[in-house]
Amino acid sequence: MSEVIEFPTPRERAGVSMREDMDYLLDALMGSLVAIKNSENIADEDREADMQPIMDLFLKYIELSGERYPIEDLEE
Repeated sequence: MSEVIEFPTPRERAGVSMREDMDYLLDALMGSLVAIKNSENIADEDREADMQPIMDLFLKYIELSGERYPIEDLEE
């Protein structure tokens, strides 16, 4: 009973891989960092504090992505 059976998610059944989802997440986090950095509505002294939690998430998920989904060697 200690064995866990992993079933594919609905997105996996539809042909979207978890690696693609991770790439979309990383793209969204990077986009939010760029938006905060270039926003005119955020004071310069608050900008770093606003970016830090997103940067922490980005670094965590980029590391996790590298562990779970290593880049395959490109065939030349």
